[in-house]
Amino acid sequence: MSTTESQAPAYVLPSIIQVLVPGPVLDKKYQDREYKAQQLECLALDDAGQPLQVGIIRVPSHLHGQISAGFYRPVFGMRVDRDRVIQPVLLDLTPYKPAPASGTSAPSKSAAATAATA
Repeated sequence: MSTTESQAPAYVLPSIIQVLVPGPVLDKKYQDREYKAQQLECLALDDAGQPLQVGIIRVPSHLHGQISAGFYRPVFGMRVDRDRVIQPVLLDLTPYKPAPASGTSAPSKSAAATAATA
């Protein structure tokens, strides 16, 4: 007997994350262990800046409260979870400034100076 499993489309790990809404740092408890957690509402973008998916990403503890809305390049590593599954994990977020859309760049200072003297 075969079964058909429905899965969400798989994507290569994103090159760029647009943080839409940084969530609050929350105090949590799991099996009598207290810890802090924060999630970011994000838009995952490909190398060309095209949207892939909307979702959440868990913030590493050393970045709690430090991430604001904007664009970032994620740095991923690998970890083995309790079930011995190797999976990617976010290690860091590097601020990223997207390139301006073509045809909308501001004139350079030398071009503005040349126009002013003409």
